[in-house]
Amino acid sequence: MWMQEPDLVSRASGFHPWDAMAPAALAGILRRGPFRSSVETGCGGSTIVLSHASDRHTAFAIEGKDRTIAELRKHGDLLGERVTFVEGETKDTLPRYEFCGEVDLALLDGPHAYPLPQVELAYIFPWLGLGGWLVVDDIQIPSVHEMFLFLRQEPSVTLEEVVVRTAFFRRTAAIDLGPDGWELQGINRRTVFRYSWRDQLRKLLGRGNQARNAGGGSSARHSGSEEVGRGSGRRNRLGRRNWR
Repeated sequence: MWMQEPDLVSRASGFHPWDAMAPAALAGILRRGPFRSSVETGCGGSTIVLSHASDRHTAFAIEGKDRTIAELRKHGDLLGERVTFVEGETKDTLPRYEFCGEVDLALLDGPHAYPLPQVELAYIFPWLGLGGWLVVDDIQIPSVHEMFLFLRQEPSVTLEEVVVRTAFFRRTAAIDLGPDGWELQGINRRTVFRYSWRDQLRKLLGRGNQARNAGGGSSARHSGSEEVGRGSGRRNRLGRRNWR
């Protein structure tokens, strides 16, 4: 049975507290452990927590002016042998990175400027295994909140809870979108009416014309049958008179 170290969350949240995840969110990560493999964008107190909760953790991060990576490596609570730092901006490092296999938890908490959170999602999500967790921090920021709204409509994930400003999603399905399966995404179930009403009107008018044409053809066929019937009747009557 996995034993959580007492007070780990409070100690981890004390690392660079001005830029730390909420303690309740860090506790939410621990409750979902242990993990065989995990990844995160950015680093900080969450890296300390995941070094305990995961057998193998990878953090995509930059050193930054606060020397975050160097300070983490010196931190007494970081289990450094379990953590790999991939240094550099995620827009550069993620496209080149070769994942070794599926991950059980992915935490997105790197750069927040649009569209960088979306870029991170695009490269990391395919490696999240079924039943794994996708954790999105700082959903109060509009560029991140847009991604949060997108994920809430996705059929492949389910929102489990929001803790302060951190959302916990669980992957529940694997959907093959193909080269461009935009129609399979929840956000695209309906087109934007302001720009698509002309197309919708054409479709409605087209269906109406098809229905009228089908109805007119049926009436014509029915009328023609009646004429043939009446003509046959006349011929039959004439025939009977001839036979008399």
